[in-house]
Amino acid sequence: MYKLIHVIILIIFTACGSGPEYHEVMVNKTVKVYSQEYHDEAENYTFKWEPPKGPSKKAISFDLKNDMLIFSPKVEGDYQIHLSITDISDEVIAEEMFYYRAIAETLVVAIAKIQPNEKPPPPSVVKKPEKKITPKVKKNKSSKSSKKLARQSKTRRKSDNVDYTIQIAAWPSLEQARKDQLQLIEEGFDAYIERHYRKDRDAVWYRVRLGNFSDKNKALEIQDQIESILGIKSWLDIISKN
Repeated sequence: MYKLIHVIILIIFTACGSGPEYHEVMVNKTVKVYSQEYHDEAENYTFKWEPPKGPSKKAISFDLKNDMLIFSPKVEGDYQIHLSITDISDEVIAEEMFYYRAIAETLVVAIAKIQPNEKPPPPSVVKKPEKKITPKVKKNKSSKSSKKLARQSKTRRKSDNVDYTIQIAAWPSLEQARKDQLQLIEEGFDAYIERHYRKDRDAVWYRVRLGNFSDKNKALEIQDQIESILGIKSWLDIISKN
C-alpha cells in the first residue's frame, strides 16, 4: 500500500513537470520532522514513520520522540521521509512526505560597523516622583470588620477562578492511555487525553481525564459514578482559569 502511494506521488510530480520543494538543512545538524497539521493534537493519533532515504544506500539512523522523527544528515544530498498517520481505530487518515536537501555547513559572521566621531546620546534624566503624604487614619473597630470582609471576598474570588477535572490515570505510553479512554467512552463518559511533561523524569506522560466542572459538588458526584462502575480509584484535580 505504501509503495503504491509513493508511486502515485511520483506520477503527480512528473505530470506537473516540477519536483517537490526541498528544505535546506546543514550536514551534521539535528533535523526535527513532524506533521504541522496534526502536531497540536498528537495525543489523538499514531504516527508511523519510515526510515529516511538519503543519497547513499546506507541505513540512516534516527530517533522518535512523541510525534517527531529526529535525524542528522551525514552527507550532502537529498533526503525523503514518509509518514502515515492513523486514528484511534488504526485507520490511515493521512499520508505525508518530507523533503530535505543537506548542504555543507557554513559560517556567516556579521560585522557591525561603527561610524567615526559618533558620540553616544546623553543619558536621560529621570525625575524622582514626588513623595505623597498620606494622612494617618485612626484605627477603630469598623476597620477590623472591613479587613475580615476583604479576606472573605478574596477567598471567594480565588475559588471562582478554578475549575475541576477528574483524572482517571496517567501513563508514559499513549497506547495504554487510549485503552482507558476507550473503556470510559464505552461506558458513556466523554473522556480525553492530555499530554503532560514530567520534569522529574524528563518525559511526556499522558493523562486520561474527564470533564471540566465549575461546580465541585457536581465533579465529586460524577467521580463517585465512575469509581462505582469501573471499580477504580480516581482523583480530583484543580484547573486554574488564569
